[in-house]
Amino acid sequence: MNRSLISLGLLVGMTGVGCAGLDEAEAVESSVSTDATSEVAQGVTTQVTGTSVVTFVATSGNETKPYDQSFTSVVAYTRDSTTGAFTAYPGTGAADGSISVPNVPSGRIYLKLGSRYLVSTSRTFDLGSTEWGRDGTFVSSFTPVTVSATGLSPWQPGDYLEVYSLNPGAFGYVNTGVTGFPQAGATSLSGLTFNYANMANPVRIDSSLGDVFSLAQMRLQTSANGVSYRAMHKVLDTSLTLVEGQPATFSGTFTQPTATGTFSVDWRRSAFEALRTQVNPDAVSTYSEIWMSARPAALSSAGASISGQPLLVKLNPDTQRTDLVTGSMTYNNPLPATWQKVALAAAGFTKSYALGSATPYTMSVDIRVDQEASAFTAAPVQPLIGPVQAPLVNTRGAFQNLTGVGTDASLRWSKPLVGTATNYVVNIYRLGTSNGSTTVTRVTSLHTDLQSVYLPPGVLQAGQTYFAEIQSWYQPGSDLATSPFKRALPRARASVLTGTFSP
Repeated sequence: MNRSLISLGLLVGMTGVGCAGLDEAEAVESSVSTDATSEVAQGVTTQVTGTSVVTFVATSGNETKPYDQSFTSVVAYTRDSTTGAFTAYPGTGAADGSISVPNVPSGRIYLKLGSRYLVSTSRTFDLGSTEWGRDGTFVSSFTPVTVSATGLSPWQPGDYLEVYSLNPGAFGYVNTGVTGFPQAGATSLSGLTFNYANMANPVRIDSSLGDVFSLAQMRLQTSANGVSYRAMHKVLDTSLTLVEGQPATFSGTFTQPTATGTFSVDWRRSAFEALRTQVNPDAVSTYSEIWMSARPAALSSAGASISGQPLLVKLNPDTQRTDLVTGSMTYNNPLPATWQKVALAAAGFTKSYALGSATPYTMSVDIRVDQEASAFTAAPVQPLIGPVQAPLVNTRGAFQNLTGVGTDASLRWSKPLVGTATNYVVNIYRLGTSNGSTTVTRVTSLHTDLQSVYLPPGVLQAGQTYFAEIQSWYQPGSDLATSPFKRALPRARASVLTGTFSP
């Protein structure tokens, strides 16, 4: 298997204090029980186990394979709530996708899988996922694809081209800046050339495996209420096999799918914008958009990845944050009629981080909602979950820049004001510099059902500078602390960005 499980799918006391913060039992959601510390004292031990089955849903047929965990670092950590000390229990991963850690005391554990931690009282973990597309290899080196084709509707500024192949789940887009990109009024492509390795999901296309290469014209249109949007319009399908590093050339004719559809939304952009300062007091709004697409019906009940190309409708008409009632938006649909239509709404926000005098790095996060498309048309589109409140590094406000937090720091937060979180994910990033610019590297991700996490040994290093992204998740029926790669509808996510902190 060559596709990464993560890509198939998703990520604080004073120095010398020891436990460096509030006990995690103080930060537990009211619906979550506290740790059974008495069992640890009695010496009760258990075995931690997990499985990693990946199901690939392809038009040529489904396939199930284990994700090879034999190269994954597996360690279960327990934390003494009195002393704050972590104890490590080494485990193993196997090629059949299983993981095992023997003789682990009962109570809450931090299960380390590579750079990811699952914080839970469970002893059984489902590390598998369900993905759209057959198991394939990614194209990573320069692989030029050149297209000559007729049948375009007169090209308009704002149109763009979608690239996709349904069987391998490959997708991407081609916009301005490539050789041969069509000019206004063009009805054909003449030597359009793009690098396939630059696609968003560049799975190698092989016609002998049933793959069909598709190129679609996403056309700028106006809704019944005068709102600009882009929609699937015409499609070119061809048989194509790509060899990495070698040029490929094909020609054909764009045709209009016979199936059509409509989509309309009452988009409460102001509700997303109202949460901006909760992301961070210095957060800047960058974009808001809605996508509508379709996916194989087999994914609808499989806890699988939700939305993505090929898009049927893309809506980001302007830079305003005012509410919009679009009225009917029409599209042509080349996808199978049995596929489930899904939609995503997102508002983007950024915050800048700089290390010393280096050029700042712009960190991007979002507040998003995934639902069936019918839910978008039935009710106003607005956040289902908001950012967490009052984030702390140890006992100090996390929006300020902090020093002296210790290498055993903790993070704590209060519940979101909007919605009810089912899980939280904390991503820890380290700042660096390269060629005069600030760089950002994700160090670890911690999944939890609590409102606090303690950072295990080795996450923070003396002399380094960090910040955290705290994500609140709403995904009923799926526990990200025990099944980190499962996705279900409806789901929603909102992020908070802290200030910097250093040990």
